[in-house]
Amino acid sequence: MKQYKVVHTHHSNYPDPIVLSKGDVVLYGKEDTEFPNWIFCEAMHSRKKGWVPKQILSAPDDKLMARVQQNYSAHELNVTPGMIVEKESELNEWSLVFTADGEKGWVPNKVITPLKL
Repeated sequence: MKQYKVVHTHHSNYPDPIVLSKGDVVLYGKEDTEFPNWIFCEAMHSRKKGWVPKQILSAPDDKLMARVQQNYSAHELNVTPGMIVEKESELNEWSLVFTADGEKGWVPNKVITPLKL
């Protein structure tokens, strides 16, 4: 995994994130205007709400219900400038990263930059 340096602070707005398993059903909500392809969903099993990548959702039915096609956690990391993280993947202008102490979560791409070795 490639290392990145945090250049801007990011604090999660969702301390109790939506967590979904493959096959879960969600209420398909509105698409984010700042970060396209993120859909605000409500999990039917837990009633938790949060942003879910459109790419892992089936098309919504006539009742706006969609099925989750892979396991997913919306956990965002709180990061501060100077931290080093390792990127696992990237989706819709956000990166799934690990901190040095092993915490895994999402940060917006705009708060990290590739580490120059």
